[in-house]
Amino acid sequence: MNMDSSELKIGDKIYISKAKYPLNQYSSQILDIINNKELIIGGPIRRSTLIYMRPGTVLDIIYYKEKVGKFFFKANITDVWEKGIYKLKIERIDDVIKIQDRNFFRLLVSLKVEKSYIISKDGQETYETEVCETRDISGGGVKLLTNFKHVKGDKLLLAICIKDMELTTLGEVIRVSEANGSDYKYEIGVKFDNIDNLTRDIIIKFIFEVQREDRRKRIDFYDS
Repeated sequence: MNMDSSELKIGDKIYISKAKYPLNQYSSQILDIINNKELIIGGPIRRSTLIYMRPGTVLDIIYYKEKVGKFFFKANITDVWEKGIYKLKIERIDDVIKIQDRNFFRLLVSLKVEKSYIISKDGQETYETEVCETRDISGGGVKLLTNFKHVKGDKLLLAICIKDMELTTLGEVIRVSEANGSDYKYEIGVKFDNIDNLTRDIIIKFIFEVQREDRRKRIDFYDS
């Protein structure tokens, strides 16, 4: 099978997680390539314990290619072997997408965010929390609607609700403006600070899934 620099090869390391539980991510490896959609991968193991997977489970697959980039696709488990080498047979069920790490696509979406920050006044520090909303989100940061007037450089602790998950990360305010046409007073641009790769990957996968769903809806509309 002809393969370009972005395609998987035997021996490549990958990261897998159940689509419904993306916070539980495991490392794996490509053991065999059947065709351009079917692969044999090592079953996930954590601390010498097998992480059991069942046929029919949908997985999120992420892998990295040096000097090329990061890639993502969804796959369905079609077979499981537990005797001998623990391995899974998977079938890719959608296109492979390259994740652009430097120029993150911003998705216009309203998500609930709990924002925590420290206020210093008269030598006293108080810890404040506000529930606000996103105007957009990317793998590199978020635009928030808030009623508190932050200043550039403020440090925030963010708890972002995506589907049934709550993702926690630190952020730094890099822009502040008035929120026109909104129930909130201010709009702030926040850059994620020291965000871990797993949290970033979950946000990026969420963005891609929303884009895919919007694309399908447009196709269905024009085909109807």
